[in-house]
Amino acid sequence: MRLFLSAFFWIYLGVSLAVFWFAVVIPWLFTLPFDRRRRFAHWYACVWANHYIKFCPFWEMHHEGIEHFDKNEAFVIVANHQSIADIMVMFTTFRQFRWVSKHTVFYVPFMGWMMKMANYVGIRRGDPKSREKMLRACKNHLAIGNSIMIFPEGTRSEDQQLRAFKRGAFQLAVDTGHRVLPILLDGTHDALPKDTWIFRNEGKSALKVRALPPLDPAEFNNDPQRLKEATKRLMAAQLEDMRAGPPVEGAERTAPGSRPSDATTPRANRDSEPAPGFSPGV
Repeated sequence: MRLFLSAFFWIYLGVSLAVFWFAVVIPWLFTLPFDRRRRFAHWYACVWANHYIKFCPFWEMHHEGIEHFDKNEAFVIVANHQSIADIMVMFTTFRQFRWVSKHTVFYVPFMGWMMKMANYVGIRRGDPKSREKMLRACKNHLAIGNSIMIFPEGTRSEDQQLRAFKRGAFQLAVDTGHRVLPILLDGTHDALPKDTWIFRNEGKSALKVRALPPLDPAEFNNDPQRLKEATKRLMAAQLEDMRAGPPVEGAERTAPGSRPSDATTPRANRDSEPAPGFSPGV
């Protein structure tokens, strides 16, 4: 039964992608002259992804700390990466952000075309010119009010633990003065592991999103290395906390609603703290 339902879900996704794309083309063209930020196209992508989450019989969503994701502020968002399902899960926040994705995805029929319509940012791995172009696009998005979404690990984690963070997202935050918004995703690895299309868990998998308080680069003397390490320490501690108990819709444990301690967020006057050792998350 699980094999049958998994196959049905992916067939439905493939067919419905085409339907959703054709349904949005005319409204998108109509709004394009008035929608510099491409807000409509991204909102439509959120609706698209949420409908799959609700349709999938193996998934249920839980959110915490979403109030930290202020609709009126543009962030450099960093999230851990466990599964391809992370993409759909992030759309359930219904916030305006733009993905950074490898350039080949933009050529996938319907899905890639929808990404172009929303003005997501592409990058060609290993190409310095493409990296510079990507950074310029990210800065332009932040300047007009769109957050940028990056997986700082660069690829999916095999063991559900945080991999080493790359510097790019934190350099972008320092260069632009925008705060870093850490977001934790959990449950997606067990729901849909890497290199398989079959949903694994029996019953429903709890897919969890926890937004943490934003970190200001100025609090770290605008040092991207210190900002990167503090962000990773905070996210590692919060990931452990997330897994300590059952998810509760709207729940706020102490950590998600509080600022990180001095141990994790050194102030500018704590220069004695050692600074421990770009992929745009694609």
